[in-house]
This record gives sequence, C-alpha cells and structure tokens, in this order.
Amino acid sequence: MRRIPTILATTFLVLLLINACGNSPEDPVARGLATITAEHLLADVTTLAGPEYSGRLPGDVGYEKAAAWAATRFQELGLDPGGDDDGYQQHLPIEYNVIQGTPTLEVTSPDGQTAPARLGPDFVCRGFTGSGTVDAEVVFAGYGLSVPERGYDDYADLDVMDKIVLVFKPNPGWCPDTLGWDWASSTPRAKATTARDHGAKAILWVSPPRGGDMANLRGPIGSVLHGPAAHLADMPHLEISLALADRMLGDSGETLRLQALIDSLETSKSMVTSSRAALDVQAVYEPERETSNVVAVLRGSDSELTEEALVIGAHLDHVGRQSPDFYFPGANDNASGSAAVLRLAEAFSQAGRAPRRSVVFVLFAGEESGLIGARFHAENPVFPAERSTAMFNFDCVACGDSIRVGGGRDYPELWNLAREFDSQQHAMMVEQTWGGGGADATPFHEAGLRTLYWVTTDGYANLHAPGDTPETLNGQLYEQLVKLAFRTAWTVADAPQDTVLARR
Repeated sequence: MRRIPTILATTFLVLLLINACGNSPEDPVARGLATITAEHLLADVTTLAGPEYSGRLPGDVGYEKAAAWAATRFQELGLDPGGDDDGYQQHLPIEYNVIQGTPTLEVTSPDGQTAPARLGPDFVCRGFTGSGTVDAEVVFAGYGLSVPERGYDDYADLDVMDKIVLVFKPNPGWCPDTLGWDWASSTPRAKATTARDHGAKAILWVSPPRGGDMANLRGPIGSVLHGPAAHLADMPHLEISLALADRMLGDSGETLRLQALIDSLETSKSMVTSSRAALDVQAVYEPERETSNVVAVLRGSDSELTEEALVIGAHLDHVGRQSPDFYFPGANDNASGSAAVLRLAEAFSQAGRAPRRSVVFVLFAGEESGLIGARFHAENPVFPAERSTAMFNFDCVACGDSIRVGGGRDYPELWNLAREFDSQQHAMMVEQTWGGGGADATPFHEAGLRTLYWVTTDGYANLHAPGDTPETLNGQLYEQLVKLAFRTAWTVADAPQDTVLARR
C-alpha cells in the first residue's frame, strides 16, 4: 500500500469524516442509515434462527432454505449476482454429517440407579458423531491422550476394550515435555481415534469450567469442528454435562477433583467407574456434499474505482438439528451477522447513489467446521485480492454490552475511522482490538486484504447452546453496531483514490 505523510493522511481522514457525516435527506449516508433499525435486524434474525431452517447445517435442507431466502433478499434489492451461472449462490463441497431421529442416552450410576439423560441439558451429540447402539461399562481416561513416547498415557494399563470412554474435552494446561500440545491433538476426531485404537466403542466428552470456576460452567454445546483425522462412522461421540459426569464417577464434584489431581501431579489417574451407559445414535455421513456461499455485488459509481471492491461478509451456517424437536438456533452466532450483512446491503442499495467502489456482500457456508466457505470465496473472489480495498466480517454482533472491532493493530487507519465515528455517536466501541483476520476474516487477511472484525463484548454466554435465541439479544446495541459499520464501510468504499483509506 502506498504511504502518504501522516499530516496529509490525517487531513484526508478528517475531510472524509465530515463528508460522510451529512444529515440532509439527500445525503447517501443518512438515507442508508434510515434503513437500519433494531426492529428490522431482529426480524431477520428471528427468521434465520427459526425451526424452518433447522440450525442451518451446510448441505442440509435447513441451510439450503436459508441460503435461497438470502439470495432472494439480495435479488429484491437489485444487486448483481456474484455466484455461479449468473446466480447468487457460489457452490462448493463440504463434509457432511446429519443426525437422524432422536439420540438417546441412559446412565446407570455406581449405586445401581438407572435413569435416562435428557437431550440438551444432559447431553448432545458432536456434529460429526458416528452411528451406533452401545451398552457398556464406562471407563474414565483423563484427557484422552496416549503419547507414551512423550511421557504421558491416559490409556496405560487401562482396559477399554468394548467399553465407553469418558474424557475431558480440552487438553491440559501443562505438558509432559517442552513441545506443547498442537490443536489437532485436542480435537474430537483425534481423541476418538485414540479411544477406538484402544478398543473403545464410544466416547463421552465433558468440559470442566475454565479454571475450575463454577461461574464459568456451561452445559453441553453443539459443534461441528471435528479436526483433521478421518471420520469414524461407527464411533458415537457425545458431550455430557458436568453433573452427568459426576453421576458416572460416583459423587458430586468428583470430575473436578480428578482433574485437579491430574493437573497437580501431571500424571494420569484413569480408572474404571463402576457405571454403565446405554446409547443410541444414528447419523448419515457424506465425505462431500454440495453447499453454497451467497454472493451479491453493488457496482461502484466511479468508472475506474468500480473495479475495486470492499467485501462485507458473515457466516450463515450454524450446527444444525439433533432431533425433530431439538436444534441449535444460532441467533447471535451467526444469524445476527448474516442479518447485519443483509441490512448493510439494503442500506447501500437505498443510499440514492452507489459509492465509488463496488461492494461485495457474502454469506459464508461452513465457518463452524473450519472457515470452509470463506476460504473458498477468498480463493475464488468476484474481484481479485489486488483490486480489493478491505474486508469487514460480522460474527456474533447482537448480544453483549459494547462494540469491539478487531484489526486495529494491523490496520489502524480503518480502526481509527470506526473509532472516530463511534466517538461522534454513542461511544460504545472499546479499545481492545487485535491484528488482522479472525474467523472468516482470516483468509482475506492472509490474501492481503485489510480486515475489520465486528463483534460485541460479553456476548458469548449462549454460544452454541440451544438457548442462543433472539430473545437474548440486545437490539439497541445491535442497531448501533450496524449503523457504525455502515458509516465506516461507506467511507471506505467511497474514499477518493490516493487517500489514507485507499488500498493502493
């Protein structure tokens, strides 16, 4: 990016801010802002988080309905299609696993009492669970790690043949050597593969609260982030509550006691539990299934700068359904980001004129399983990276108490622009930021685009939980964030060439 002197850059920035903050009805920013209301944003979130879309699992009927609905919205705004075959959907393959029927789990505790567990409060399936009907003893295997060559093995002298293994989901905060733990070793597929290699028939995960603080305790969460290992079609994976793990281990608080003992001694404390579990899970797996990003384009008004673009994106997907009556709504994560992109598209299209540069609006598939759609679009963009000025990403933007914008350390000119607009309005933006990228912004940052990542603070209480519903959202904060993002995005897209906000 061509640098210009700091004083000149600041002058340009102030002039742009003054120009962007007009309040007359004819001003494009004012016209766009008028379309952004909490009522409209929350209405779209309610639609996307509803049962018709079944938790928006890519490749599944619920996600495809949501993608078609979003494409229709873009079309109604008069935006150009940016997908395949002159349409709005950009098709891509994705690994797919859908849970059928209603999974069941029944636990017999060491005292001989048998009781069914409840889907949701007591257990959920991991998104890439295998199928199976298993009735077996439960064996506790600590962190589920087997690296004897590094001096640690939760399976040493432990017979798990044809049994169900109970393990901690995260890796420990300590390591038996100086190598540390890589991310892959903590993933469900890696630990499930280790359990199966030792003869286990199923695996149960438990997630103790961070730091052992019960104030941080969360129930079982839905997830399709599975790791790089091969799919285990015959190995059920369930995540259970801390209370249910305690029942299997024989006493309230026993799970945390065992974790504390293992961590303090840095040695395995695996054991037979004297409990049993009977479970049934049926899933259909496909290594590759078609899904799509949803892409629309507003062409810029400048004859030269129209070939440059600002990308505005959010992931549309979530983690799906686990029974006819149980699904993960994903209202904040990330119906809120998707609704923000749709409302920003409307604000731009209703501004009375297009900005100088083009704007690409993208709703991504497959963020939850590893940024699949964002990487695909970054590799197959509407405008090449060298002709793109920036990328704004929206993820979990409607729950919490203030606004946080990532990217400030690498791209202070963009971050300071947002900060200045915020100071003129509600002063809701916190100082905390980070470098470029984060979630779906990462592939664009890696491709050389400047990125801003829009999110709220203290907004993750219901992350990946069945309680992530529209009723938990902060409509006032949501509207403020999207309006702030629109002011910032418009100014970047409409910036004259050779200013501090111009990419090149």
